[in-house]
Amino acid sequence: MKEIDKNVILLYRDKFFSAQQIAEKLNLSSSKVRHILEKNGIKKRKISEAIRYLNITKFNKGTFKIKENLNVQEEKLLIAGVMLYWGEGTKSGNCVTLSNSNPEMIVLYLKFLRNICGVSENRLRVLLHIYSDHDEEKIKHFWSHITKISVSQFSKTFIHKKKSGSYKKNSEYGTISLRYSDKQLLEIINGWIKVSANNL
Repeated sequence: MKEIDKNVILLYRDKFFSAQQIAEKLNLSSSKVRHILEKNGIKKRKISEAIRYLNITKFNKGTFKIKENLNVQEEKLLIAGVMLYWGEGTKSGNCVTLSNSNPEMIVLYLKFLRNICGVSENRLRVLLHIYSDHDEEKIKHFWSHITKISVSQFSKTFIHKKKSGSYKKNSEYGTISLRYSDKQLLEIINGWIKVSANNL
């Protein structure tokens, strides 16, 4: 195998560089890089994988690191987090997403993400669903305090139009949707759900 082929394969398969990144690093065209990968039988990444690795290699965004060798309390937290996601989480797509209005449930879920899944804090995103008679700033600060996530990581709030009456009593702080964009983590959590379903 040619030396250039070895370098391209190493950067793509082992260092997770994109074809464009490899082309820039080795002073090659993108088409040349893709040709080398194809002729050596290197499977092209899925779009979700490509985005994930680009976030890591180019934009220095952390990914996640599943905790191993759990103690008894951590095992309980793992089970609790999986059960929460089974009931309230989105099982398809490319994001780990859970929506709820209960602060205690949100705190427990975030403990699962942080302590068991080892997510990167700067990739956590928050979307709030509120009604037009809510105080948006007050609610943002409430959930920022509860979640320990900066308001700068909140997406544009979705404001529902109320038909009649006030929704504040039943949903004082609206509904929070916590998102973590990583399809691989979603697949792992879905796998845990299947294992739990088979073992219960």
